[in-house]
Amino acid sequence: MSQFNSDALKEESDPRINDVVLSTGNINQKYIVRDIVFVVECLEADLFDPAFPNEDLFLTTKRKLKMKVLEYGANAVINCHFEYQQRNRDGKYFLELFAYGTVIQFIQTTIG
Repeated sequence: MSQFNSDALKEESDPRINDVVLSTGNINQKYIVRDIVFVVECLEADLFDPAFPNEDLFLTTKRKLKMKVLEYGANAVINCHFEYQQRNRDGKYFLELFAYGTVIQFIQTTIG
């Protein structure tokens, strides 16, 4: 379990990660399905604390999905779903973040 820290995204990563597409729906491009992926995180944080940067909540979760795409040599995750649960354990608040979707690889089409 880790403390929530949006600065964790500043670590070095594969530059190809910026080309990976995440979509909560389908896309209008030809593709083949590679697999279904799932990631989970548990962070010590209170989602309802006014100081909590909720716009950054799923940043590391999305990065993990994109890293899985690169492991497959694919291009995108479509039909992504993001969920969370907040729990209180021994007076501390924890966020459990879940994300899943379908890994796809774009296929080239030729006309003629």
